[in-house]
Amino acid sequence: MDAIELGEKIHFLIDRWCDRRELRPLRRLLNGQASINALTDGWIEMRDELKAIRAQDKAVLKNDEMDIVIKLIQNIERDISNR
Repeated sequence: MDAIELGEKIHFLIDRWCDRRELRPLRRLLNGQASINALTDGWIEMRDELKAIRAQDKAVLKNDEMDIVIKLIQNIERDISNR
């Protein structure tokens, strides 16, 4: 997954959760997005927020949203390990 696709998936989740007013996962995702910078620590924060969404907000996520969250975590972890 390249940076453009990653951004598109994040924005897709933001739009879905805004529409449904799923504030807790939305807050976590926005917090993680705000931490993204060109450095590894920003991506680690984003990964940690996604892991929190996966663990603590799974009851409100639709199956396709959970799949996206898992794929985002996997891709970010792979990118972090390649730095």
